[in-house]
Amino acid sequence: MFVVDMTVEKCSQNQNQVDLVEKPSWNQIEKGIRELDGKNQTLVTLGINDDTYMSIGGGENKYIVTATFDNFNFYVLIDSAKSQQIDTLVVGRQKGNYPENQCVDLLHCLLAARTFTEAGKLNDLLTWEEDKLLAPV
Repeated sequence: MFVVDMTVEKCSQNQNQVDLVEKPSWNQIEKGIRELDGKNQTLVTLGINDDTYMSIGGGENKYIVTATFDNFNFYVLIDSAKSQQIDTLVVGRQKGNYPENQCVDLLHCLLAARTFTEAGKLNDLLTWEEDKLLAPV
């Protein structure tokens, strides 16, 4: 396993709570992702080191999955069967507008997270695009 920690952000009574799990098992990671509900629990981050991590946000079968290996270049998981029409999701307690093709289903989200957790890389069978909006100027 490459992932050394997982954070789960929850909102309870308008207060943000961040739970840290060190050396999480795959079962803990999968449970954290499945519990994302798009309202109160909206972000899971899987960390390998300070510069290498994957963030999974959203819920209710619409997830945004991003990853970085240097904290400079970010990659976003794409569902090429979907359009670029705008959809609204809550990620990290913030409502945002995302292209529909960046809103992936649970199966693709779990596949991306499992590969990152066990191999420390992006799954080659999935489509990833560099996210220019997340890169520092």
